[in-house]
Amino acid sequence: MLARAFGLVGKTWKRTPTMSVEASASPRRRSQMPQQQLCHLHGSTPSQRQKFPEEQLPGDTVEGSFDLRFAALKSIGEDRVNDRELKLLLKKKHAPICYVWCDPCPWMHISQGIMKTLNINKMVESGFKVKILMADWFSQMNSEISGNLNKMRTVGRYNIEMWKATGMALDKVDLVWLSDEIRRHGDEYWPIVMDIARTNSCASILFQKADIWLLGMEQHDANLLARQYYKHFKKKNKAIAVLDNMLPNLLQYPQMENRRHPAWAIFMEDDKEDICFKMEKAFCPPKLAEGNPCLEYIKYIILPWFGMFEVVQKKGNGGKKTFLSMEELTADYESGALHPADVKLALEKSLNEILQPVRDHFGRNGEAKDLVEAIGECYGAD
Repeated sequence: MLARAFGLVGKTWKRTPTMSVEASASPRRRSQMPQQQLCHLHGSTPSQRQKFPEEQLPGDTVEGSFDLRFAALKSIGEDRVNDRELKLLLKKKHAPICYVWCDPCPWMHISQGIMKTLNINKMVESGFKVKILMADWFSQMNSEISGNLNKMRTVGRYNIEMWKATGMALDKVDLVWLSDEIRRHGDEYWPIVMDIARTNSCASILFQKADIWLLGMEQHDANLLARQYYKHFKKKNKAIAVLDNMLPNLLQYPQMENRRHPAWAIFMEDDKEDICFKMEKAFCPPKLAEGNPCLEYIKYIILPWFGMFEVVQKKGNGGKKTFLSMEELTADYESGALHPADVKLALEKSLNEILQPVRDHFGRNGEAKDLVEAIGECYGAD
């Protein structure tokens, strides 16, 4: 929706190979919507969201919650976490410093909005010291805003406003702007860049004093290079990388589709009509759970957010059923007891419930509205 407001349809977000996700917008409706409707993107925090273990065990302290802290990080990265290194770190430090990488982007994939909120809140509630690194420095590589750092800051502020709308615990998170860090500590940063000479992302990872990094899969190579650097130069205090889960393309043949196809993903700015259109196009083969993108959205977005997934079927098909685990849902789906059309309708309803507070926030909050207009100016929207 906002991509249409900013006049970005058909454009590609030029970025370094990091966590940002290319956006798309539905061109079929762009010219039909007035500008005031395009800006209706919170003030309220979703009340149905699942409570995490630390909230459920108020008597537990960080010092006594090793298993819970370990489980929190494992749930973010699943099998992409080095268990041995992570356990050693958590035994050594009760409140490790966790850095989260963010590339400011004028539109936000739901993984960047909802999944990042879920993951950061897990780390905060587990007692970690969380810092979000806003990688605004790389705006110099973005020709669409002429390498303008101030414009990239505006985009970053918009991203932060989006997290505020989703209920991220921003009052317990430090926001760090990479450009500020480089200006203050250039004597440390630039020698690392010269040593690496291959990727600025790697230098930025090495530059921060982190115990844990939450990275996207796109940064896997930069993380490997950073680890090689630590090993070659015998650096101590090597940071542990947690690579977060990724959502698949919603389309049936993502490798054959144009990345800008309007139905390939859900974005934080999508309205109800967008969600309906994308669910209609989403690939959801009957009785097949593996590689099913709709079930992946349920696994990584809906179940963690609500703690359940409710499907309404016809009485003859079993009526309404509430699933509390992915295992239960998968079993019913593979048996044929759960029809794809019912799953897609339930997923559409759940996604709209999650995104409605975001729409409300950007429709009512003056500062949020101003940011939408400012981004439109940054990208030359009419």
